Amino acid sequence: MAPEDIWELRDAQPFVPFRICLTDGKSYDVPHREFVMISRTVIHIGVASQPNGGLYDQIIRVSPLRIVRVKSLQAA
Repeated sequence: MAPEDIWELRDAQPFVPFRICLTDGKSYDVPHREFVMISRTVIHIGVASQPNGGLYDQIIRVSPLRIVRVKSLQAA
């Protein structure tokens, strides 16, 4: 997936939480726009045990090439 696609989701107004799904079956939720930082070669995803707390427990580095899809976490 192109980094620009993640950029658009992160900067959407209003922000809609989303899930990043990877080629290995893992997925990471992005509950707030501050939880993702985007560059051309790496997406940094903040992972928190308490998503509403705002502090990360760890940061996952992902190549945009490993992202197979992104799902909205907002109810339809």
